[in-house]
Amino acid sequence: MSLAHVFREHPERRYIMFGGKGGLGKTTFSAATAYWLAKQGKRVLVFSVDPQASLSDIFQRDIFGKGAVEIMPNLYVQEIDADEHIRAYQDEIRQKIRDMYGFDKIPQEIEDYIQAASAEPAMEESAIFDQVVDIIVEGGYDYYIYDLVPLGHALYYLSMSSVYDQWIDKITKLREEMREYEQMAARIKREEELPEDQILAELQDIRYRISTSSSILTDREKTAFFFVLVP
Repeated sequence: MSLAHVFREHPERRYIMFGGKGGLGKTTFSAATAYWLAKQGKRVLVFSVDPQASLSDIFQRDIFGKGAVEIMPNLYVQEIDADEHIRAYQDEIRQKIRDMYGFDKIPQEIEDYIQAASAEPAMEESAIFDQVVDIIVEGGYDYYIYDLVPLGHALYYLSMSSVYDQWIDKITKLREEMREYEQMAARIKREEELPEDQILAELQDIRYRISTSSSILTDREKTAFFFVLVP
């Protein structure tokens, strides 16, 4: 059965993943599929989460870290720059610390911790996963073509949603308990209603994004996974 037949028979499968061992042509299959769908009049985004892959080479355009780049009508290509995402995350942490404690400059011991935490191997994987979540939740395309990392890593990415969800659940419950104590203290002091809890709101937003992307990636009616076996 050809891929064209699969798409015609199952138009609801809008999320297409190509996985398998490295060097078997996942990027080529991803690019060719995206091109064919775009020629059928579908708005398509093909993106790579494999640092070793190069959609830039296939489409002969410098697209790395530049977001979704339009290659031709209906066809958009994106290569995720995990390092850029980590740098943005570091800057966000620094700004929150400055705002919270009124620092003009981040103390060196805190800066050392931020750098050390960002050097952890899991940080790059988390950054890639976070950007994949953003792409899915934002929507805007008829089809999404995933050029996955080798299979073992791909399965790890797919499992990260449950790990994140469990972590967010624990943190959210702790924050909700703290919020109850804060509200009780405010009532005792006869203070006005507490302002919105920005931390809790951010946690709830993260949970929504992760649960939304996870439900799509694990929905057999919406997602198709193709395993590349031969070069």
